[in-house]
Amino acid sequence: MTACFRRPGWGLAWLVITLAPAAVSAAAGAPAGASLAARVQGALGGEVQVAALPGLGLRWHLDAGAAGPGLGLRAEAAGVRLRVEAEPAPAGEWRWRIAEGAVDLPAFWPVLKAKLGPPAGDWLVGGQLVLSGSGVWSPTGGPGGSVQLAWREGWARSAELGVELSGIEAALASDALATGVLPPGQSLRVARLTAGAVTAERLEFRFGLTAARVLELAWAELDVLGGKARLKPLALPLNATQVKAGVEIEGLALSELAGLMPTAVSAARGKLNGRVQLLWDGAAGLRINEGSLAIVRSDEAVLSLAPTPGFLTGNLPARFFWLPSWLGPLARWTAPENPAYAPLQEIELGRTGLRIETLVVNFYPETAEGERTATLRLLARPVGVDLIEQVSIEVNLAGALARVLELGLDERVKLRFRPE
Repeated sequence: MTACFRRPGWGLAWLVITLAPAAVSAAAGAPAGASLAARVQGALGGEVQVAALPGLGLRWHLDAGAAGPGLGLRAEAAGVRLRVEAEPAPAGEWRWRIAEGAVDLPAFWPVLKAKLGPPAGDWLVGGQLVLSGSGVWSPTGGPGGSVQLAWREGWARSAELGVELSGIEAALASDALATGVLPPGQSLRVARLTAGAVTAERLEFRFGLTAARVLELAWAELDVLGGKARLKPLALPLNATQVKAGVEIEGLALSELAGLMPTAVSAARGKLNGRVQLLWDGAAGLRINEGSLAIVRSDEAVLSLAPTPGFLTGNLPARFFWLPSWLGPLARWTAPENPAYAPLQEIELGRTGLRIETLVVNFYPETAEGERTATLRLLARPVGVDLIEQVSIEVNLAGALARVLELGLDERVKLRFRPE
């Protein structure tokens, strides 16, 4: 028998039904599930168009009594393979298990991406999802048991955003099938994350999901720029349009930061610790909202400026003129050299390093005009120079965080220097 029908939420489906006459009769006193399995033998199959994923085209096949008193369900679609087996148990229950469950993401992603629409952007996703689990179905309580989902050899990338993730591994498990609750202890790991010029490694999350669709992040850590960043625990509603997260920074390497600021620093050594607050929203993406970073005092904390003629000597005379300029050569011959000029010139050209005593970067929330602001204060002693006891550099920055890292390429950046 072949039939076509429409059903709300499922679309057009076709069914091929082949039912064989019962081979045996139910024994007196047998469990209801066993009685049903004994009376029905045959196969039922078809295709279902799922409204939530219109491009899926799920093909399914149900066998009854083919291998004893049990049921076997197979389902296939683009990149999807599922096989579930069930056998009767006392009191009309059925014991079920997922014998095979796999989703090949490169094949399935186009279907999911079409459903997600513009938010999916140009993202590509790969790897394999593996589904397993077992439990009991009862006439009164419905399905019960546990299901596990693992993401193996995963990767994701967006050329538009310049972001790439590789080595993704996830382990999710739930025993609340009807509610979708994920108890604490779920894990997600990313071996390597690249965003623009920044690379992070060993990104790891521990989290859970409540019945109210709130993601509870218990712990997150990653290695970035030679140090570690740890997110503080937070509760995140899945429908949130803006998220703030506190982050503790430990051992951020100045040498790594120097590579991001080639117009400001040519070389650096040392470590930074601190706390910052990250802000994410759908329009502006991820950025630092507020917080501070400070140098860890050490003899190894040294930096050299990128060659910038006039950065320190621009408002400093090379000679002290005592006589009026109209005296010409006489005025020049009698003008002594400024002893600080040459050492400061060596510093601004990157030839003399600065041993850092204090380095503090403060980030401030966005201004009313939508600008990002930050300040940098550096106190340092020139290496191998006795004439200049200390150099103090203060930088006030306004603009996008990318400009803040460039320390001087934005016309809104204001610099103020004073030698001490």
